[in-house]
Amino acid sequence: MTMKTIKWNNNFLLAGLLFIVSLLSVGGVLVSCSESEKIVTQIEEKIVYVDGKWMVVASKEVTVTTGETVTLNVSVGGDENLKPEYTCTSENPNIAGVAVDADGRHVTITGVSAGNTSVTIECPTDTKPLVATIPVTVEQGAIRILAIGNSFSQDAVEQYLYELGAAVGHDFIIGNMYIGGCDLDRHLANLQSDAEAYEYRKVVDGEKVLKNKYKLSQALADESWDYISLQQASGKSGKYDTYTALADLIAGIQARCPQAKLMWHQTWAYASSSTHESFPDYDSNQMTMYNAIVSAARQAVTNHTALNLLIPSGTAIQNARTSFLGDAFNRDGYHLEVTYGRYTAACTWFEMITGQNVVGNPYAPETIDPQVVKIAQNAAHYAVQKPDEVTDMVNFKEPEIAGTDLKAPVYIDFGPTSLSATPWNNITSHQESSTSSWIKDAENNYTNIGVRVLGGFTATHAGVGSEPASPVTVDGVAFPLTAWKDGLLVGGEKNKGDVGPGRIEISQLDAARKYNFMILAIRFNGSKDARISSYKLVGKTESEVKEVKTGIKDVAAFNAAIFEEYIAKFENIEPDSEGKVIVEVKGIDTGLAAEGHINALCISPVK
Repeated sequence: MTMKTIKWNNNFLLAGLLFIVSLLSVGGVLVSCSESEKIVTQIEEKIVYVDGKWMVVASKEVTVTTGETVTLNVSVGGDENLKPEYTCTSENPNIAGVAVDADGRHVTITGVSAGNTSVTIECPTDTKPLVATIPVTVEQGAIRILAIGNSFSQDAVEQYLYELGAAVGHDFIIGNMYIGGCDLDRHLANLQSDAEAYEYRKVVDGEKVLKNKYKLSQALADESWDYISLQQASGKSGKYDTYTALADLIAGIQARCPQAKLMWHQTWAYASSSTHESFPDYDSNQMTMYNAIVSAARQAVTNHTALNLLIPSGTAIQNARTSFLGDAFNRDGYHLEVTYGRYTAACTWFEMITGQNVVGNPYAPETIDPQVVKIAQNAAHYAVQKPDEVTDMVNFKEPEIAGTDLKAPVYIDFGPTSLSATPWNNITSHQESSTSSWIKDAENNYTNIGVRVLGGFTATHAGVGSEPASPVTVDGVAFPLTAWKDGLLVGGEKNKGDVGPGRIEISQLDAARKYNFMILAIRFNGSKDARISSYKLVGKTESEVKEVKTGIKDVAAFNAAIFEEYIAKFENIEPDSEGKVIVEVKGIDTGLAAEGHINALCISPVK
């Protein structure tokens, strides 16, 4: 919190006391010109004169930003028996607060929310009280948002929310108190025991800083938070009978941060194909889970009136699932897809907190297509308007397609940790998907081609972090670092046999045409022969099996690599009668490892 003190030079005040009294007797106003005041303000003092007694307040008007304070010197005189015993009131405490400091000589004004009000400072005398009314203007400063949550609050606020605010002039300070899978009971226990249990993720000026072994008490005192959000662990989010700790948690937070508006984060239902252990509690049905979450969230804000806002991220995601993107909003069946998934949640938070329509906000990550940006923004806006029901996105059922005849190659980047910019398409989840993702071509036009993971993959490979930034170029195709660093993985135990296959479906191809496929597989910081991936394509017929030794040990080996050795090429592949080609990925048991990888894929029509 920023503090500003407005004061005068005491030597000047004492030396000029006779001048003050004479000036007051004719109704004049003294303008301070002391060096100390020049540093802070050029505003005139407020002077009150009654029956030979006087009170001087160091400023006759105050401007302060939200979350910040201004401290004013106050002095009285004219009667040796007059004591500086001040009483302060604010015309509107929701805009500005006011209090007398412990020393009895200063008054502190705190900006609460943007607006105009006034504060009154009163000192009793043996006749009439000395009363000074100071106009106060509170300007919007940084908006301070603290999430007390888990990985679902990470998905919602740690990416994109700051940038959405900055794009329209808001400065967000964002904190996330993170424990993976943390529920309300554990949050309350941590608050009561003052446990060093959290990773504190804080975003200031767009930069995120992490602090480990952090206490809730520390985070609550770290900023003068404007908003603090609470949420239940995802698997319990639709079970209101698990919310019993909420009342005590709210009380504990209010005792420490009485100025903050409390919010409830309505989280999202799992993907229809989710294998999360809690999904069977909702009959493994997405809409059953969504409806349960909506009901529990509504009960929470109804029964706990201290919860000022409900942030309907869950409804925003469910809205977006009715678009042509379908049920492709989760990277692992429950956490959000890291581009448009997280962006949709961030848009919801932005609109709820600022009250500004997020549709048309100029910020969007470069990895998100403009048509998808519209889906995310509108899904969030619809959720804010109708937080407890799904809005069918009838205007976003299909992307705008330039034509059904593929003329340019398509590039697909697999893996969640390093996302590739246009013209690359990003498939971030290794989990089975119930719907296909629409794919754009190298000229940035949507095609009617769809891609979805059918299953069989066991994880994603994130890379090791020491990869060189160089692209891998083969046959004129430049695979950027973001495309070759990470990927999908099918893995098992060595000496237990080959593993897989992981299967990827390419659909809506022209059954009358032929296509060339180029699969890239690299595992940096791995020995060349330790991991071998095998690939087969199944369309009208089955292709031959091709193998790639995926390891590159270090940067020197990378710079000397023959990149063609990390490519599996399949030419003149014909789709089946439905226009589909299945890519199968296996891991060969080498005795050192049993892992198969796919990092990226290029598909081009045979001319």
